[in-house]
Amino acid sequence: MALRLHDQTRGARPARRKVAARPGGHLGHAERHRFQEVFRGAAEPLPWPDEHTPLVTTRSPSQVFGFYRDQCEISDAIIAAAPLTATPAGRHPDEPLASQTTDLRRIVLHVIEETARHAGHLDVVRELIDGRTGLGPR
Repeated sequence: MALRLHDQTRGARPARRKVAARPGGHLGHAERHRFQEVFRGAAEPLPWPDEHTPLVTTRSPSQVFGFYRDQCEISDAIIAAAPLTATPAGRHPDEPLASQTTDLRRIVLHVIEETARHAGHLDVVRELIDGRTGLGPR
């Protein structure tokens, strides 16, 4: 299946900037949600009106990645100020994540997993664009 998919998409050229910006924006919102809304119980205001359109944005890549960096800095400060065993002040709105989010450690692990998953998505797109695979010289 993967080989056939690769053969069918060889030479496909997705818009690189849009493809990379979408997971960046999503991950910025994930950082904000997990560490500010769920753990701290309140979030900093968004720098723009919430578009309510997952993985779609009218923002430039520099705005999206700047937002992601800012959210990571806030998350880092929250993690540095609390023990990993600290319980969240807020709650994730959906099950099963709500009952699984029992302490800061679980939140950190979830964000690591989500970031790794989206990095994998971007790696697949990069491979479709340039055909390079593996960990060889770049």
